[in-house]
Parts: sequence; C-alpha cells; structure tokens
Amino acid sequence: ATEPPRRAAVIGAGLMGSGIAMCLANAGLAVTLIDTAAAPLDRGLSGIAKQYQRMAASGRLKADEAAAILSRISGKLTLRAVPDAGVVSEAAPETPALNQDIFRALGRLAKPGALLATNTSTLDVDQIAAASGRAADVVGLHFFSPAHVMRAVEVVRGAQSSAAAIARAVRLARMLGKLAAIVGVCDGFVANRMMGRRSRQVDRLLLEGASPRQIDKATTDFGFPMGPLAVGDLAGLDVAQKVRQSRGQIF
Repeated sequence: ATEPPRRAAVIGAGLMGSGIAMCLANAGLAVTLIDTAAAPLDRGLSGIAKQYQRMAASGRLKADEAAAILSRISGKLTLRAVPDAGVVSEAAPETPALNQDIFRALGRLAKPGALLATNTSTLDVDQIAAASGRAADVVGLHFFSPAHVMRAVEVVRGAQSSAAAIARAVRLARMLGKLAAIVGVCDGFVANRMMGRRSRQVDRLLLEGASPRQIDKATTDFGFPMGPLAVGDLAGLDVAQKVRQSRGQIF
C-alpha cells in the first residue's frame, strides 16, 4: 500500500472547491487552493477563514485547532503549484473544454503517481482522463455540497482507471471521514441520476403553479432533511445551469 498523501491541490476556489480544501486540511493535508483569478481565490480563502472562525466561536473547534487547520491552506494563481501534490482534486465549472484543458495541463505538471481526481457530477470522466494522457491515474471523486459537511462521496471508475488509483481514492475518502461508493461512468453517476428525475418533476410542479415553499414542505414532510429547491439554492443554481448548457441547452 502506498503511504497517504501529505500534500494536495484543489483547482477551483468556488463553493465546492473550498469545501474540498477544508476536507483535506481537516484530515491533516497541506492544501493549495488554485484559481485563475485573484478575486475568486480571495473570496474562497476568505470564506474558508470565516467558516473556521464560526466553528471556533460556536465551540465546535478550539481556537488553536481552527488556526492550525487554516494554516494548512494556501492559495495560488497557477497550476504550476501542483507538482508537490500527491492528490489533485479538480472542482472547476462543469464545461467539457475547460475540464479537459485542466487535465491536459495536469498530465504534464502533476508528479508521477499522483492521484488526479475530477469532482464533475455529469461530465464524461473517460474523456477528461483521456485528455490527461495518463488515464490510469484519473478517477472521479464526486463530493456533495457542502463538501466539508456531507458524508457521501462517489468514486468514479473510468475505463482506464487503474486498480491502484481506485484503491487510493477509496482510502483517501475514508481518511477524510467520508462514505465512499464506487460507481461507473454514466450521466449523473448514481446520486444525481436519481435526483435528476426528481428535479424534472419539481420543474413541472413549479410550471403548474406550486410554490417553492409547498414543494419543499412536501419533501421534508416525507422525510428528506431538505427540500429540493433549498438544496439547489445551497449548491448554487449556476452549477445546474452549466450542466444544462453542457448538454446543449440554452439556459
């Protein structure tokens, strides 16, 4: 068995990338959060700092523990920060050309044997892996939002993913305190494929005149902890929009 990674890189400083960075730092890894522009990177790092400040203020973490975890997270504006990382998690917007461009760069820059993981929820992991030129190292590692709270993670086995890469991804998920489910490559994997059916019905109900409050109440009354529209607000409506646009829809 390979020793666990000590350093990680997360590409994309949005809600998902920031949450993944927190997961990794909580588990003791030194994390470099990478974005292409200073403004989103600063927002991501500032948001992470506020989360740990809230945890310390509420007593969920001691102040020195929160400070120690936060000290493990740094920011960079270039992918040239990835060669030190034993695991690289990509959490960029769901756009096929962008994701493939990132993995093309990771194929050149990441150190040999590094685990290259995409957090995509709908894009073709095999196409992303092929772009890297080292598909055996590539897996899907799909977290759920907010990543530092939700326990489940889908480990997506691509056609060329090596057994070693899958094993490392599962071990990493367990190291993060997550419940890993190994799934295959398909649209939406398991969780989002199921939720997609529900989302279509929610859209129909909205078009027929039901209010968001009514729909969410029916869902929580049934036993779900959150309604589907509240979940959409939490995850970000832009995420679903980019997924639709990647399928050729206008909106």
